[in-house]
Amino acid sequence: MARIVASFAPRQLVSFFFSLMLRRAPNMQRLIFNRDPPAMNQLPHFSSADTSRDFSIKEQSITAEQKSFLIQIAMLLGIPASSHAELVAPMAITGPSGLDCRLHLLDGHCSVFPEIVLPLSVNELMGPEVGQLLEIQRMLLIEFGWYLGVSAEGLLQLSSIAWIDEVHEIVKTLDLMNGIGIMAIQQLLDSAKATH
Repeated sequence: MARIVASFAPRQLVSFFFSLMLRRAPNMQRLIFNRDPPAMNQLPHFSSADTSRDFSIKEQSITAEQKSFLIQIAMLLGIPASSHAELVAPMAITGPSGLDCRLHLLDGHCSVFPEIVLPLSVNELMGPEVGQLLEIQRMLLIEFGWYLGVSAEGLLQLSSIAWIDEVHEIVKTLDLMNGIGIMAIQQLLDSAKATH
């Protein structure tokens, strides 16, 4: 099966925002969205680290409303509308930074929580890198409402805590997660080089 590659909107300001985040800039979401943080449905959810371990998960039935919702997301990502079902986890698309992107669809609702798989195994982190990882985790949680966890594949994954039901916000979040994810990896690798 051919791999779907998304073509997100340009990420011109991501490095600027990440450098601000690393300096503990207050109200990062207000800066990024240039308004109050997006309205998000705060329903509880489970990370793919919990749900995707069983690769025999039955395919989720998608309602007509959800299909339309996913088609809108696919179109904004530059993915053919006919591939809308491939957006839903455990399937993944490749984001603009080459990272795997997944959307978890809330059963019966037009809401998703996005996650990005980072190409770094948790087993590769030790010593000072763990402290750096925790600092990055703290900033991501406070400033964006995202957390670093472990994917079913044993890799780091960046996940949204909230369900998002606005199509443009989903695409914006995936785009931002891709850029911030790459920068977080670079920060961890730089930290590892400095200690060795």
